[in-house]
Amino acid sequence: MRGFFRLAAGALVALGLMAGPALADDRPELVVAVNDLPDTLEPADGMGNVHVRIIYSMFDSLIRRDFLANGKGSGSKLVPGLAESWTRIDDKTIEFKLRQGVKFHNGDELTADDVVFTFTHGRMLGDRPIVPTGRQEMNTISHAERIDKYTVRIVSRVPDVMMEQRLAGYASWIVNARDYLTRGYDQVRRSPVGTGPYKIAEFVDGEYVKLVANDDYFGGQPTASGITFKVVPETSARIAGLVSGEFDIIVNVPPDQIQVLQGYDDIDVKQVVLDNTHMLVFYMDAPFMQDKNVRQALSLAIDRALLRKALWDDKNFTPNGHQLPDYEIYLADYPEFEFDPEKARELVKASSYKGEEIVYRLPLNYYLNSLEAAQAMQQMWKDVGLNVKIEPVENWAQVTKAEGTHIRPWSNTHRIPDPSGSFVSQWGKLSDVQNNKAFPARAWKAPEEFNRQQALLVSGTETAARKDAYRKALDIWTDEVPGTMLYNPLETYALKKSVNWEPYSLYYMDFRPYNLTFEVGG
Repeated sequence: MRGFFRLAAGALVALGLMAGPALADDRPELVVAVNDLPDTLEPADGMGNVHVRIIYSMFDSLIRRDFLANGKGSGSKLVPGLAESWTRIDDKTIEFKLRQGVKFHNGDELTADDVVFTFTHGRMLGDRPIVPTGRQEMNTISHAERIDKYTVRIVSRVPDVMMEQRLAGYASWIVNARDYLTRGYDQVRRSPVGTGPYKIAEFVDGEYVKLVANDDYFGGQPTASGITFKVVPETSARIAGLVSGEFDIIVNVPPDQIQVLQGYDDIDVKQVVLDNTHMLVFYMDAPFMQDKNVRQALSLAIDRALLRKALWDDKNFTPNGHQLPDYEIYLADYPEFEFDPEKARELVKASSYKGEEIVYRLPLNYYLNSLEAAQAMQQMWKDVGLNVKIEPVENWAQVTKAEGTHIRPWSNTHRIPDPSGSFVSQWGKLSDVQNNKAFPARAWKAPEEFNRQQALLVSGTETAARKDAYRKALDIWTDEVPGTMLYNPLETYALKKSVNWEPYSLYYMDFRPYNLTFEVGG
């Protein structure tokens, strides 16, 4: 289907995406040292942590979530984005009035046609769309309808009480229809056209992504002339570059380095516990991993409290179930994840497991403290009779596309304050966990009742009924153990004191004018 949007090379046209530096521009240029770079900037294709930190300043959604509203960077208040207003027509339909005069990076004006195209079946919502990852997030959306040039309706397949939040979250970013249809997916993923405050200048694999200011931004002139995201995998090199002045912001600072950085007069340290949970995924293709006793033992053997204390200075937490306290249907009484090594030993003895090597593969320099956590869990698993081999590798392909992987790391971002924004999209019927195309035997064959309860959770309109369906689905997931949760990480950024910027509880790095200013002379 990706060929649907590919045109012959001779038909491609240059649209002026490469932007040179502005003349006499005295605004600072921001340099951000990151642990890894994305493989795509297509805004419904790039769902990973390293993708959205860049995509967020390149694109806008119809509605914007105001993370700064609660003063903690985790607010969920909804405010106008590309739409100046919106109205609920019924429990399946929202009508949006678009801002007039908003320009894409290529100079095109935003219209209802762009919104309609963003939510087409061919791009995102159909059975075989170009970017199927987007469908997981927009799992209730049916289509968008043009009413007039600046009015559009988005229609859900089922009643959806979280539709507004969904349209302010992942995969909701609006693309330029003419650009997409003219240049095609392969070009768009490397040099996309959005409406955001910064636009693409260069994308060099394994080195950096450079953005430049979009001075026509409807939200005001960007405060930086440009932003360069430079990949620096080693923590020590990121810190050294910040201290020397080479970098303005660095990400993924380990807790044991915070005190060192706080010793510098010109460096600030900012922390936020993320609405993101570090996970383990258990692949089902090995016979011993098909045994639920083994999967339950793997989870029961993990001392999560010890991991939090040793790796995160006890500044983070483990959710009680696949949820967050900020959920509108939070199950406050749901049991915490058990640590019971004796029960784990009993399950191992009762299982079909005969001491086979269980391979846990993980990419280096992606999840902070992931190797240290793996090494600690390896000993915990050994103590209950599970022979786990830790295999660090260079990239994700060596984890997900290689034979012989039994356990892999993952993180689940709670993309809206509701289980439909994470539990459903990342473990449900449309998820990669249930639909492993590379290795179908690895997929979790979820009980039909699990998917039925998730469907009731998504389409329910009464709080009590939604909570009931959520609890039942969560009980099945907890018993089946296709994976397990470790903790929500503490994300620590370090930055020059001359840079005024606040982090969010998601991996978005928001550099809009309201969240990025510079001290005079800084």
